[in-house]
Amino acid sequence: MRKTACLTLLSLAVLPPSTAIAAPTPRGQVIAITCTGAVVTEGRKVAKDNDLKHGQNPKACFGRMQIYDGPNRQFVVVAPSTSCPGGKAIDVYERSNAGSWYSFFEKPVCGSKLSIGPKDPWGDWMLTIDGKHYDSRGQFYVPVTY
Repeated sequence: MRKTACLTLLSLAVLPPSTAIAAPTPRGQVIAITCTGAVVTEGRKVAKDNDLKHGQNPKACFGRMQIYDGPNRQFVVVAPSTSCPGGKAIDVYERSNAGSWYSFFEKPVCGSKLSIGPKDPWGDWMLTIDGKHYDSRGQFYVPVTY
């Protein structure tokens, strides 16, 4: 069972580039999203090597975060989307136990604010994008109402 201790809203922010790969943004803090630098280089490589289309957008910006306790870290990908009212879409990538990376969503989700929480009825943490809850159901996170 995946556990964390955060219900705080995380906003996406664009920060200046960094020369070193930064640690993931801790839960409960603003996710540092950058459009240049080492995190972007690593994110683009992961996206290309694993055929993750949203992260291959030339204008995609990336951040690192940790949703669950343990060794796994996730990439947050924010890229322009003409199909989204706000013009931005979010995706989250994580490495599977088999070693390849996968997307949390069947397709990127329109929105600009990502938060961890609340918990679902079974005690697992959900993601919230612009006020809408998403829970892990089968292979992907899907919209839910509880």
